[in-house]
Amino acid sequence: MYELRGVTRRYTRGKETVDALDGIDLTIPDGDRLVIQGPTGGGKSTLLQMLGGLDRPTSGEIVLDGTDLAKLPEARLTRVRSENIGFVFQSFNLIPTLTAQENVETALVPLGVKAKE
Repeated sequence: MYELRGVTRRYTRGKETVDALDGIDLTIPDGDRLVIQGPTGGGKSTLLQMLGGLDRPTSGEIVLDGTDLAKLPEARLTRVRSENIGFVFQSFNLIPTLTAQENVETALVPLGVKAKE
């Protein structure tokens, strides 16, 4: 289960501060599906980055199955992403000089999976 408690994400752009997320509270029970929609600039991508552990909140907690993703060291967060979180990006983020198989193998490195496996 995901729980977001008071999640805020602020970005600084020059002298301006942009509140991409401002105190989000959200619970997503295991097995639920969720649609996130809204206007451009509404914080959808920022919210997805928080849920995926790709970015950290300015404040608040992002709890996945009892673990606060915002407090994990990067190495542990990488492990959680590789074992528990799946993403399909709008752009595939493939390495163009690698074959399809090599791109998949590269994604398995954080899991310690050997190429022969």
